[in-house]
Amino acid sequence: MRRLLLLFVALHTISYANDFNPYWKVMKKLLDKLFKDYDNTISPYSTKSANFTWNSNASYASIGLMRSRLLSVQEREQSFSTATGAIMEWTDPRLLWSPDDFQGINHLYVRRSRIWMPEIVPCESTAVAPVTLFETNNVKIYPTGQVILLAYFFATHNCEIKADNFPFDSNHCMICFMIAGMYPDEMQLRGTIAPNPDLFGTGEFDYEVYKAKPVLSINYADGEFLVSSVFYHFVITRQPQFWVCLIILPTFFIGMLVLIGIFFGEDSHSLNGLVEVGLTGMMSITVIVGILNDSIAKSKNLSALGLFVFYDIMIVVVAIIVILFAHKLRRQLQHLSEKKLKIDNSNVFWLYIKKYGASTKIIRYILFFIFFTLHLINLIMML
Repeated sequence: MRRLLLLFVALHTISYANDFNPYWKVMKKLLDKLFKDYDNTISPYSTKSANFTWNSNASYASIGLMRSRLLSVQEREQSFSTATGAIMEWTDPRLLWSPDDFQGINHLYVRRSRIWMPEIVPCESTAVAPVTLFETNNVKIYPTGQVILLAYFFATHNCEIKADNFPFDSNHCMICFMIAGMYPDEMQLRGTIAPNPDLFGTGEFDYEVYKAKPVLSINYADGEFLVSSVFYHFVITRQPQFWVCLIILPTFFIGMLVLIGIFFGEDSHSLNGLVEVGLTGMMSITVIVGILNDSIAKSKNLSALGLFVFYDIMIVVVAIIVILFAHKLRRQLQHLSEKKLKIDNSNVFWLYIKKYGASTKIIRYILFFIFFTLHLINLIMML
């Protein structure tokens, strides 16, 4: 039994080898046909003003977005980084053959470096780094001369990132590709996108295609020069949970505690105590201001979170000023009522002033309600 099994394996190997050799002879014949006089340094599309009609309607190179992963958003640098996978397609009329003449072979895999490729490059991008270098990657060639290349690369793209509504902001950004230098009637670039592209955001940002118009093609011609561009439109939306839980709500609670300390604390009858409570609250909020300073890009408009913190600071400052003024006014009215009652101790108005001027309980409740309402409105407007 063992000998029969070994014999079967040997016969299968011989059969396989015998089958592969004829295939490889046909393959070499096909490769000789395609690449014997092929020059990968020369474009076949130098057809403008030439007395030939095969490219009279111009040809297209295309790039199709398959997947993209958002790696980071650099708000200070006004850019975002992605890892993107795209399929590039073009037609080379020098790579034609009939499968019937070559035992049904209907596609080839060859090194990218062996064939000519239109210069499709990312535009508005920096630090482009292919995962697999184009020069060592394989391309797939069909009998019609169609060439397909899968490109996967890391890149940093420029984008105007606006933080006016931070941390509830949403920004529209583009990933751009272009082909330059050819006449419009020679070759242009067009873009496609997979029906359900694989898109991945980060822990802080959602990343999705702008569904209204995900792909935009623009051709710009200036005399002898053409720029054919494709823009993929993405929406980057921040997830605000971190900022709400660790910045906005703590700021609100700190302000609320400061207001309680100002109006109802043990030191609320002492001017120095009021100032100390206010300064302590201000120092706590200053730490949050430092966090915002390190996180948000500088711009001419203050962000929504920046305005929230600023208004909170102003509410605390004004509350301290008002309670200090109320203390001073109460003492002056109490002193004045005593003087008036010495002259006329039956005056109802000054008796009322003396009675309620001795205690600040009512005025404190009123002022606390006013400032806490402002504080609460500030939070509601933020959220």
